[in-house]
Amino acid sequence: MVVLRRYLPTAIAISVGLFVLLAAFLPIQFLDAIGTYFINTALLIAAIALFLGLVNVLRVHSRRILERRPQWLFSFVLMASMLIVLAIGLLAPAGQSAGPARPAVRWIFDSIQAPIQASLSALLVFFVVTAALRMLRLRNIESAVMLLIVLLVLAGQVTLGLVPLLTDVKDWILDVPVMAGARGILLGVALGATLTAIRLFLGVERPYSD
Repeated sequence: MVVLRRYLPTAIAISVGLFVLLAAFLPIQFLDAIGTYFINTALLIAAIALFLGLVNVLRVHSRRILERRPQWLFSFVLMASMLIVLAIGLLAPAGQSAGPARPAVRWIFDSIQAPIQASLSALLVFFVVTAALRMLRLRNIESAVMLLIVLLVLAGQVTLGLVPLLTDVKDWILDVPVMAGARGILLGVALGATLTAIRLFLGVERPYSD
C-alpha cells in the first residue's frame, strides 16, 4: 500500500511529463498525439475542478443565507448574480450562440465587470503611491539614489519634450538599467520554474501524492 501511495503517482507523473516533453521537442506524430491527449486531459481536469469550485461556492453561501449569518445579504447578491449570468449564458434562444459570445453576456462584461475591475485598479494607484512614498524616504545612499532616479524619470515624463535632456535621460534609464533588471527577474523566474519542473519530474517533490 505504501508503495502504491509513494511510487505509483511519481511514476505516472514522470511518464506523463516525459511524453509531453518528447512531444514538444521531437516531430513524431505518435508522441504528438499522446502529448496532445495528456494536455487535453489536463484541461478537462481543470474544468472539472472549476465546476467543483462553483458547487462549493453555492454550498457555502447557500448555508450562510439559510442560517442568516452576518453579511448574508452579500452572499445572496453573489449567488443571484452568478446564477443570473449562468442562465443568460447557457439558456440562449434559438438562433443565438450560447456562452461568452452571446451579446447579453458581453454587455454584462463590458458594462458591469469591466468598470468594476477598472475601479479596483484605480484604487491600487493610491496604495502604490503610498508604498512609493514610504520606500523613497532618505534613510541611506541606496534610497537617495532611488529617489533621484524616480525624480529624473518623472521629470522626463512630465516635461513632454520641453527639456530634451531630461527626456533622453528618462529613455536611457528605462531602456538600459530598468530593462536589464526586468530581464534578470524574468530569467530568475524562468530558472526557478525550470528547477521546480525538474524536481517534480524526478519525483523529489510530490504535491500530487499529498
